[in-house]
Amino acid sequence: MNKNYTAVDREKAGKMFELNEKYKDFPERVSEYEIDGKKYIVHSRFVGEKNIDEVIGRLAFERAMKETLA
Repeated sequence: MNKNYTAVDREKAGKMFELNEKYKDFPERVSEYEIDGKKYIVHSRFVGEKNIDEVIGRLAFERAMKETLA
């Protein structure tokens, strides 16, 4: 692993640490994806900061448009 971290890398790491601490008690889902032979692990935390009605409405609209135009 590259140990030559830049100031931006250190800032990102600090921000990620803060977010992990802030949301550590919320439900989490871990998903693994492989893209072009490289494995990625994604941690998703459910913090309830979105209006679920708006999200579902937007997703339904986008899906309907996609199916209609396909």
